[in-house]
Amino acid sequence: MPPLPEFAPYVRRVALARHGFSLFLYDTQPDAGSGGVPRLLVHGLGDEADTWRHVLPTLAAQRRVIAVDLPGFGRSDKPDAPYSVPWYAGVLLDLLDTLQIERVALAGHSLGAVTSHWLALEQPARIERLALLDGGLVAKPGKLDLGTMLFLAPGIGEWLYTRLRKDPQAAYDSLRPYYANLDALPEADRTLHYERVNQRVWNDDQRRAFFRTFRGLVRWLPGQQKELPAQLAAVTTPTHVVWGELDRIAAVENGRTLAAMQPGAQLTIVPGAGHNIQQEAPAQVIETISNL
Repeated sequence: MPPLPEFAPYVRRVALARHGFSLFLYDTQPDAGSGGVPRLLVHGLGDEADTWRHVLPTLAAQRRVIAVDLPGFGRSDKPDAPYSVPWYAGVLLDLLDTLQIERVALAGHSLGAVTSHWLALEQPARIERLALLDGGLVAKPGKLDLGTMLFLAPGIGEWLYTRLRKDPQAAYDSLRPYYANLDALPEADRTLHYERVNQRVWNDDQRRAFFRTFRGLVRWLPGQQKELPAQLAAVTTPTHVVWGELDRIAAVENGRTLAAMQPGAQLTIVPGAGHNIQQEAPAQVIETISNL
């Protein structure tokens, strides 16, 4: 998929020193040496850096911003790799080291929020501030719906995913749970989403990364919950949690629980917004990240 034309000046590929593959990213000021610590934006599962398109221009006017395509997705390399949360966190550390960035303000959405939260626990000295959008390490147990259970089943999930290649409209409609109202988005956004989701379903390497990440996350995250209250009680990184009131992917109750567990974490619930809050409520996200 091509980069967004308006962000062409920011396009950069970075070969990671330790992992041996390269990442695509938008880097607004690659040679910036002042103006505060850089901000690193990390997208969610199956997405790419373009998800930040409504917030990036404003943030770029303030200080250096880096929006990365996680490995396995978008225009980054798609290695045969574990695609676990600790692995993603290690990739982000490798990126910071390769770019010679000691500390960042970190903002993650969904899977990116889970990874960012984990990284803040494991490497607090590297994270100056943290914004978690519709995601984090807290995951209250809930009943899985039939669609999720089918996607978790090896072979069946891949078959369902690949079927979307035969029906571009069905591929587009698969995005509906991620928005409070997909049809209410501007036409330019809906056109971009239609194009992008149909590009994604035809990429076999991205499909592999999606299922390894998704299935691994469903197994890994519940195992973190027992020790999490004690871990979060010790967090001192300033943290802002932002959640869409109508999120159907990650329950807003997780955000409330996270804010109650982690001292000093601020919670904002955005009325009328769904899971992809950076697209549906960009003004609120800009305000949050601007304070990082």
